[in-house]
Amino acid sequence: MDDYRATGLTLGRHPMAILRPVLDRLGLGDTRQLGRFRPGARIRLPGIVLMRQRPGTSKGVVFLTVEDEFGVGNLVVFAAIAERDRQALLSARLMLAEGKVERVTEHVEVPVNHLIVARLIDRSDLLDGLSQAESGGEWAERSLGGADEVRRPEPGSRRPVLPKSRDFQ
Repeated sequence: MDDYRATGLTLGRHPMAILRPVLDRLGLGDTRQLGRFRPGARIRLPGIVLMRQRPGTSKGVVFLTVEDEFGVGNLVVFAAIAERDRQALLSARLMLAEGKVERVTEHVEVPVNHLIVARLIDRSDLLDGLSQAESGGEWAERSLGGADEVRRPEPGSRRPVLPKSRDFQ
């Protein structure tokens, strides 16, 4: 925890590895399954949000990268889902994405795996519990989402006012 607090990195256990027993009890998957499951298979994938992108040419599609202790997952969130699940999309530090596996194999050297998102749920509460149990402080708030403009907007940008989060289980 001290490593994450000081540098945002650690040679110790990944936060998702510490949470894995809870995630397993909730029946959630991991990023390894994106490569193993057949295209079209449904998965519930939790991950720490590394990056959110909405290129101007994407017609409202948002691309997310999430991380767990096994690797990273690429999420594709179409405009209607992004609008409906906007609060989770913009504010989650730990996100649960439900959707279908998509694999692109044509015209690429290496297969590209994505999760086409049907639902986003903010489960940052799991990190908050980790910070209290493991470090007694605000570890998750300070240490996760350093590349996240939602948490640290550029000077002059407007921070969105979001409704209070609900408890999802």
